[in-house]
Amino acid sequence: MNSQSEIVSVIRKNILFVDIKDEVLFQILEILSLVEIKQDAVIYNKGDVVDGLYLVQTGDVQILAERDDEQYILSNAPETYLFGEFLLQGDSVRSTSAKVLVDSQLLFLPRDLFNSFLQRFPTEGAIIGSRIVNRLCWNQTTLALRLSHLFVGLSDDIVRSLIQQIKIESIPSNTVLIAQNAITNELWIVIDGQFQINKTNEDGLTVKLGVLGRGEAIGEVGVICETPSSSQVISTRDSTVAKLSRKSFETILKKYPVEINQTFVKSVIGHLRSHSPNKTQSAETFALVMLSSGLDAKSIGLQLGDALNSYGSTIVLSSEDVDKAFSQQGAAQSSFDHSINTALLQWLSEQEIAHRHIIYTIDNKLSNWTLRCLRQADHIVFCANVTDSPEISSLEQLVLDEIDDKGIKQSLVLVHPASTRVPTNTARWINNRQISMHHHIKEGSRADFGKVSRFLTGNAIGLVLGGGGARGFAHIGVMRAFKELNIPIDLIGGNSMGAVIAAQYAMQWDYQEMIDKTKRLCLQGDQFTLPIMSIFSGEKMTTGLREMFDDICIEDLWINFFSISCNISRATVMTHDKGTLLAAVLNSNAPPGLFPPQIVDGDLLVDGALLNNVPVDVMARFNEGGTIIAVDVNAREDLLNNTDNTGGMSGWRLLLNKLNPMAAKIRTPSMIEVLSRASIIGGLAQRKKLMSGVADLYLQPTVSDFSLMAYKDAEKIERAGYHYAKQELQQWLQVKK
Repeated sequence: MNSQSEIVSVIRKNILFVDIKDEVLFQILEILSLVEIKQDAVIYNKGDVVDGLYLVQTGDVQILAERDDEQYILSNAPETYLFGEFLLQGDSVRSTSAKVLVDSQLLFLPRDLFNSFLQRFPTEGAIIGSRIVNRLCWNQTTLALRLSHLFVGLSDDIVRSLIQQIKIESIPSNTVLIAQNAITNELWIVIDGQFQINKTNEDGLTVKLGVLGRGEAIGEVGVICETPSSSQVISTRDSTVAKLSRKSFETILKKYPVEINQTFVKSVIGHLRSHSPNKTQSAETFALVMLSSGLDAKSIGLQLGDALNSYGSTIVLSSEDVDKAFSQQGAAQSSFDHSINTALLQWLSEQEIAHRHIIYTIDNKLSNWTLRCLRQADHIVFCANVTDSPEISSLEQLVLDEIDDKGIKQSLVLVHPASTRVPTNTARWINNRQISMHHHIKEGSRADFGKVSRFLTGNAIGLVLGGGGARGFAHIGVMRAFKELNIPIDLIGGNSMGAVIAAQYAMQWDYQEMIDKTKRLCLQGDQFTLPIMSIFSGEKMTTGLREMFDDICIEDLWINFFSISCNISRATVMTHDKGTLLAAVLNSNAPPGLFPPQIVDGDLLVDGALLNNVPVDVMARFNEGGTIIAVDVNAREDLLNNTDNTGGMSGWRLLLNKLNPMAAKIRTPSMIEVLSRASIIGGLAQRKKLMSGVADLYLQPTVSDFSLMAYKDAEKIERAGYHYAKQELQQWLQVKK
């Protein structure tokens, strides 16, 4: 063991204790302990509760950060280096990990004893405390830079030089950081918070391109190229950024020209190569708002938190939790100009660094804690008991007023008794609310909370089923393979036959029931009619679908559903995600010429395959950031090997040819096959464009040998879809691992 003077000499070399009186430093020895740690041993992990400070006496320690389940070297801690700083107020958790590179001797200062020591020497304690806060800000900035894709791989010297040039700024929610078409003289790195990227098109429509969170760079292309910004960047919550001015950037560039040029050129090339925006990143912080007094916010928060843990460490925080962490009643409710507010914001930021997701459970009134939660949240999750009134409550209105125009996403979770078979009257809850999505859950259902967590984190799986007549039975086989491989289907949509199958799945029917009911519907045929609008009247189809779906509303389905149709009056694709399931399926199943168009508000709606047979682009709007799997049962080439013919073709001639066994057969498709094929050509022509970069997995079951009208082969087609999908999905799961 070294002498006390030698240990004090080591302590004095650290920036935390520079110019502190010797008599004070010698008092530290009373609470100090020497820890010997072997090479490659872990000192602490991210998420561990802070137990104290460490100072390297001999040896070398490596500090590690994590991003997307990968570890990055944040810094090295050589001799006399202090690490493991913590807030002096509030229980802290580690935001990084630390391990020794060689056999090392560390001086350990236990948290509680160190706090008591600072209180014994208030003058020196204030100086040391201020330095700890500065060190924490430095550490958070370093962490943001190290986790930024822009600065990954830069040396410690360059990062230190960057931090010396950087200015830390707080950005209030709903602040425009960069205006569209503006030239910016700064770039920013997000330390904590979130920013939304919007672009206003020539027609005045504003499109949300994505969000930027911790470690992301903003404005770097403008600083380098001095070009106007192609989009607007606005804060969606209270945020902290590290700002680097153009002048400071040029200073760093002169000092490290090669490294900085390489770093920023990569960023510019990445922007130039990106022809479409990246998928929206998932939210990380959620404010849980109870709309029903009978719901237990803490219980629901913990159940949701348990589900969110599958996608990263999650913590649930209430005002009581904050008071407990600070050992001070009312700490969470302190005013925003109170002295504790800075420490509280720092503590909340620390929780965000240490955890992937935070659930804030707000109070049942617009308290200071509620306001803090709303200012920290990326996403507001309203929860209501379906047995209560669907009217907007006073608390809900106060929350809506507070977040107005801030662009914060809102979801509604409707809690049902465990015995509920089918939800009802959901439209009363969602028609007067501006929510991005609603979710039905049964009390205590882990599976339902799991589904909600997948949507909240951008891990939901959306299945898109294309049209294709009898070949659509393959969709049922595909979904059977999903179930066997434990792949959830959180959202489903489709067109034409795909809409018929998707609707039944959303009703939670079993696979055999789907085969039987769909086969019976298709084999019953339809009535020929005077061909003024169509060949068939569509009456039998309508009756059959009504028997299947009755008056069920889309909003009342356990699984979210949509279908599409083509509005030939306005040459647009229509999306149907509200109203009766019957209408949505009928609108999507009116092949022009075969069945009469559905007439809605005076417009003519026909089969969506005319423009978009596999609507993955529509799914992308509903399932932001999630996985999209498309199933296409139509071959690009079909109805081949016909007998050559130029000019007219008599139907009587074809009939006689079929009746004459001795005549050379004239190979032609039927009128129904021609019209069916013609109705999907537009969608097939657009397929490559729509699939590009949108579908994460594109499945095309090998069912082209079956005719579009081969409904009697339903079971064979279903099995073909199952065997194909199971093999493809198994390979996909292996790649995902």
